Amino acid sequence: RAFWTANAVELFERAAYYGTFIALALYLTDVVGFGDVAAGWIGAGFASLIYLLPFVTGAAADRIGFRPALLLAFTLLSCGYASLGLFTAKGAVLAALVCVAVGGAFVKPIITGTVAKSSDEHNRARAYSLFYMMVNIGSFLGKTIAKPVRVNLGLDHVPLYSAGAALIALLLVALLYWPKDDGEAK
Repeated sequence: RAFWTANAVELFERAAYYGTFIALALYLTDVVGFGDVAAGWIGAGFASLIYLLPFVTGAAADRIGFRPALLLAFTLLSCGYASLGLFTAKGAVLAALVCVAVGGAFVKPIITGTVAKSSDEHNRARAYSLFYMMVNIGSFLGKTIAKPVRVNLGLDHVPLYSAGAALIALLLVALLYWPKDDGEAK
């Protein structure tokens, strides 16, 4: 069950991430009021944090356990995306992006760790194939849903859509994600 729950929450996390990331530059310029260059630097810094922080967040997840770390991650993601959609002050937007980056940086090592722990040598390749399929489906859905949200509701509603996706993932983790405890890793 942990394997399938992890893959489902990965789908929602990717949908949330790509939904907002695809519109981030427009959001930062048109809604928040940053200039083009500043928005570019902020977007680059945000993406860099998400891909560099897993070195730290993966180690932290091993220490505190996958379930508590994943609950923390989706709480940060839900709050970060919601704050991004509700508050347009530049400082609040930057703080929300840091919350999203830290939350997102927890997810990848936990989900890949869950895939590794819940599969054996015989089915590991299939397990990772399913994981990457969920990543791709989540990416596709996030971008596909973000456009009608942006067009019909406005650019400021895209982060709220992402907050909703992250909140669904948080609920799935709270209700269904119970990985085997690995005392050695802690």
